[in-house]
Amino acid sequence: MVWLGLDDTDSLEGGCTTEMFCKLLKRMKVPYRDARLVRLWPFAEKRTRGNASVGAELLCSFDEASVLIDEQWDWLLQRCEDTAEPVLVLSKEQASEQNYWAAVRRHLPEKEIIIEDESRIWGEGSGLIGAIAAISWTGEHDHTWEQTVYRLPSNIGTKRKIPLQLHMLDEKFPGTFLNRDPRLNKGLIAPRSPCPVLLGIRAESAEEAESAWQWLSAQEGIEEPEDTMLWRTNQACDDHIESSIEAVILTNPIIREKGHCSVQTNKGEVVAFAEGGYVNKLLQKCVEGDEIEFIGLQYLGVFHLERLRLVKPVLRNKKRPLCECGVRMKSKGVGQLVKCPGCKTTTEIQWIGDTVGPIDWVEPAGDRRRHLAAPLSRMQKS
Repeated sequence: MVWLGLDDTDSLEGGCTTEMFCKLLKRMKVPYRDARLVRLWPFAEKRTRGNASVGAELLCSFDEASVLIDEQWDWLLQRCEDTAEPVLVLSKEQASEQNYWAAVRRHLPEKEIIIEDESRIWGEGSGLIGAIAAISWTGEHDHTWEQTVYRLPSNIGTKRKIPLQLHMLDEKFPGTFLNRDPRLNKGLIAPRSPCPVLLGIRAESAEEAESAWQWLSAQEGIEEPEDTMLWRTNQACDDHIESSIEAVILTNPIIREKGHCSVQTNKGEVVAFAEGGYVNKLLQKCVEGDEIEFIGLQYLGVFHLERLRLVKPVLRNKKRPLCECGVRMKSKGVGQLVKCPGCKTTTEIQWIGDTVGPIDWVEPAGDRRRHLAAPLSRMQKS
């Protein structure tokens, strides 16, 4: 048994590393297990659409696998996108999981990669990081599944034909998730790019993912697929996040062009882009003094929000209380009662204003979340 990892065969314009790996395994004609689709650091310097790498455990010898890869390497290079830097890694042992955690939570330089002594590498460049990370991931703490379906070559670039009964996927297969956006009745299982993927069904179990595809594939009007592959994945597992952060807002929100919103907190600057939907709207409603908790990634010194909740809001439209004589009271100093400058009446009530209650976690719409981000429905699992 040996481990094979692959990354960086596609580009923003086309191709798909998962489809390439699926075809490669079939051409090698060796049994395998634990095919994995592993998403990595979203801000990696060189990344493609989903920044995903792939791997599997091959049920053959190291020497046998080496010969087969030698035979297929030229074929693989010819199918890669022009800007790609593909790398295949074959290892007798599963690589150190340190590689994975570094690659999913930060920029991982090639010089820091831990490569097993008994390994072979085909290609060079950025693909090395993802290929090693894919065979380093164990997913013992958490994982999900995806049934990926690939298009016939003649259909690539044309409109995908998928029945509209996606609401029934939710009803019939409750273990699946992110099938559609219920607000707009918009499907989320099909990519929008001209890649070879027809659709991907995400689920909590392999059985649920496979059963959902079997049902959908039998529906009238579904596009004929070329192939399909079941992956174990780190999608929706929050592996890119170390923990949530509690903070106090120090400034009122600044709403920038296009609706992007930012605030300063005692933990640093926080931004919610307009595409963040409910997250953006909640941050816009926050004011100086509010206590919040957020989940997000820090990049170039700024936290990019993925989820947000308002823990302890302060008074809105805060002002000193009004005296019975009709005059606005004033403070006499820190720790002292407020006092009416007219009739000299005092009160212990320092401020009055509009109260709002705490607001629980909010998240962006399904098509605006990172592949790695756990939906609210499975935050506790992740």
